[in-house]
Amino acid sequence: MYRDLKVRQKNIGPRAGQSIPERVTLGEKAEIALVARKVRLPPSRLLRELGLGRSPPSLVDLDALSILTRLRGDLGRLGGLLKLWLVEAPGRAVSESEIKATLSAVIEKQSGLSELIAAYEAVNKG
Repeated sequence: MYRDLKVRQKNIGPRAGQSIPERVTLGEKAEIALVARKVRLPPSRLLRELGLGRSPPSLVDLDALSILTRLRGDLGRLGGLLKLWLVEAPGRAVSESEIKATLSAVIEKQSGLSELIAAYEAVNKG
């Protein structure tokens, strides 16, 4: 009786049992697989997205967003180090005003990157 409760029902869900068979050549299959790998999607999902008129996410866009996010984090860490320097060794080697000016520039660049990332995400959600 317990075994009957654990049986997985495979034909439930939005896409259950629905497929569209399409014959392709080996070259076409390889090309589809290559494009799917480039956009980090399985081939079936890539074909579904394209068939429904949606464009798959661009790998370049994803990589650019990743780089921007890492850069924003790096700037945050740099700002933290500058603040620590101000507290631990004010005025040593470099004047306190120069450090504060640099810290302000870092914070400004970091907020600019945050705005850019938010704008990118807003465009790609809609």
